[in-house]
Amino acid sequence: MDTFLKIWAVVTAAWALLKSFRYVYDVVGFFSKAKSFPPAAEDHTYAIVIAARNEERVIGHLLDSIALQDYDQSRLHVFVVADNCTDNTAEICRARGATVYERHEPEKARKGWAMEFLFDHIERDFGIESFDAYLFFDADNLLARTFVSEINRAFDSCGDVVLGYRNTKNFDTNFISAGYGLHFFNSILRYHRPRAFFGLSTHVAGCGYAVASRILKDGWHWTGLTEDAQFYSEQVALGRHIEFCERAEFFDEQPYSLGVMIRQRLRWVKGRLVCFFQMTPKLFMGLFRCKKRKFSCLDIFFYITPGSIISALKYAWKFLKLLVTTVVAVGLPVALTVKLPAAIPAALAAFGLDWLRRVARASLISIRERRHIHCSTPKLILYTFLYPFFDLSGIPIAFACLFMRVKWKPIRHDEAIAITDLDTVKK
Repeated sequence: MDTFLKIWAVVTAAWALLKSFRYVYDVVGFFSKAKSFPPAAEDHTYAIVIAARNEERVIGHLLDSIALQDYDQSRLHVFVVADNCTDNTAEICRARGATVYERHEPEKARKGWAMEFLFDHIERDFGIESFDAYLFFDADNLLARTFVSEINRAFDSCGDVVLGYRNTKNFDTNFISAGYGLHFFNSILRYHRPRAFFGLSTHVAGCGYAVASRILKDGWHWTGLTEDAQFYSEQVALGRHIEFCERAEFFDEQPYSLGVMIRQRLRWVKGRLVCFFQMTPKLFMGLFRCKKRKFSCLDIFFYITPGSIISALKYAWKFLKLLVTTVVAVGLPVALTVKLPAAIPAALAAFGLDWLRRVARASLISIRERRHIHCSTPKLILYTFLYPFFDLSGIPIAFACLFMRVKWKPIRHDEAIAITDLDTVKK
């Protein structure tokens, strides 16, 4: 046992040392400004692709925000896959000029499969490479008026994949939606912005990104629980660049129900775990195969590592180790009636310190991204203090996912907010 613990200590120390570059990310993400891109030499053509399932309450607002873009509308074409819909989603989209394909395969109800179906039909009817790039959105998204123009500047410079700035349209609903919002703002501060500063590839997360058509010429074939993680890991492993364009702002609706939050994050963790085992060999091959952007392969490997599962197993191991050694030393009755109660104050103190540490991080996020956050200051202070609940709840969720069969399930969206309702700030 002692030998195992020594080996584990060496491994964890080496792991922490390899990940120490993230402290540099934190500093750069807080102090650096948005990366700028030169004017585009060309107004590229974009196909906007949306997977929707029973989204009649929100998808019209997304399409309206697309129609309000300050970009030449003749260079945009909207495609929607109405995936197993039983409402008026398809009719609403057709009425606003979108090309709609209806899919009815309830046994394969998953976003990745819906996208595979959509790209097969685009290839058949239009040709995938008849557009320069594809913009991916969820039905509950909204686009700031300059989104496509800003994406076009970045795409014209990089030419592979470009991610926009993800904001939250219902941040102030409650502490759960705010927790999601702070989570995505944290990704901007801790990953996207510093990676852009150093010219490194970043990751995408479900929506709000552009992909060159040449990358998708054979269709969409990433169909896992977290198809986005499969996609970006493979692109980085192949040496392609994923740029972050901070000035391209879009808005996303976040869950505000505890049950929906648990269900979605179970899928995230399970999908990330599967992706980790699928993509790790490819990322390590990329370290040797890619002539440039080798560091991005290592960076994304650390990012897809299922940290919440590792934390859950670490805490479980510590608890079991303490319990077993105490029982062996003093016996079960004394351990349960004397030793365990005596350890509770110290455990609560450690928990409190961890909570405050996470509050401090959330405070830095709130300060840095304040002008993007649509929420009153008193509410923001409250939600910042409650953010550790969102963060720490990932540990038991991660532990549970190890023993559950997780399926993809749609999330109901009902925040009928228009882009004109949001006071967008030009950055």
